[in-house]
Amino acid sequence: MIWFVYRSPYHGVLGKHVRELPDASVLDWFRRGWAEAVPDPRAWLQAELGVDVYGLDSIFDEVGKRSLPEPNTMAELRKHLKKHLYVEGQVIVDDHSVRALTDDDEVPLAYFFLDHALAAERPARLAYPIHGQWPLPAHTAATAGHDEPVTTIAISPILAADWDTPGTVIRVPGVRLPELAGWLRTAGTWPEELTLLRGCIGPDDDLAGALDRMNRWGAWDDEAPDLHGLDGDHEDAHRVVRSVTARAAGQESIPGPLGERRPALGRVEVAEHLAQAVLHMDDDFGYLQLFLFDDVWASEHRHLAKSMRRWFGKSWDPLK
Repeated sequence: MIWFVYRSPYHGVLGKHVRELPDASVLDWFRRGWAEAVPDPRAWLQAELGVDVYGLDSIFDEVGKRSLPEPNTMAELRKHLKKHLYVEGQVIVDDHSVRALTDDDEVPLAYFFLDHALAAERPARLAYPIHGQWPLPAHTAATAGHDEPVTTIAISPILAADWDTPGTVIRVPGVRLPELAGWLRTAGTWPEELTLLRGCIGPDDDLAGALDRMNRWGAWDDEAPDLHGLDGDHEDAHRVVRSVTARAAGQESIPGPLGERRPALGRVEVAEHLAQAVLHMDDDFGYLQLFLFDDVWASEHRHLAKSMRRWFGKSWDPLK
């Protein structure tokens, strides 16, 4: 079995599409494509992967046009892909994977073919990429969390210009999730999404309520939240938030960074040590993902935690 992961804002609330394929190796999947895809590469890929992957059909188009010999090794597959696969970025091929970076002139896209042995060997890199379901598991053991308190906040970009900045990861030392809302109310300067979250926190420090207000935010300055009045005194910031969200009350669609947002499509889940939200940004360009977890949750789900920090805070390539 192998994994296919398509990192794309067009697909799913997590901004990715994940599918498990029955082939014994990544090479075997491509060899099967050599035999089966040529009559109609796009239709075959849609049936195989469940999505239309930008540019991937080009290799099988070239197989048919040029009668490319079937690869017998990953080295041979690498040569074919380097020469005939259409990508705007780069393609990386090793013994256990194919990783490709491209874009469709609107957003950056990346896709990965990963064998099970690699996923088992590198879970701190790949546990989150191959996790395709929302919400993430929130359970924690009573004995979890022996480290120094710390909360991690991982946020996807609203519309990334490139995968050099795949998101934002912030570490808040000395604070666990149950105390985070109260801490944020008195905190200083933060990235725009956290400045908005701070303003959304009410006097009751209810993090679920704050995320719900963030889901109904309807004031934007181009592709960024309009933060006018949110960076000063918390009471004043929260008053601005209440005014903006009141205007959206009862509306099915509200202004968004890329057109119209639909708050009913957003989802919020808050547990003791993990808060997670996916906020609808646009029908075409998908969702903003926001995860807040502390060391208690991370000690129970260490591979997910480590791979999320990399997914949102490092490179487009989780194995880089």
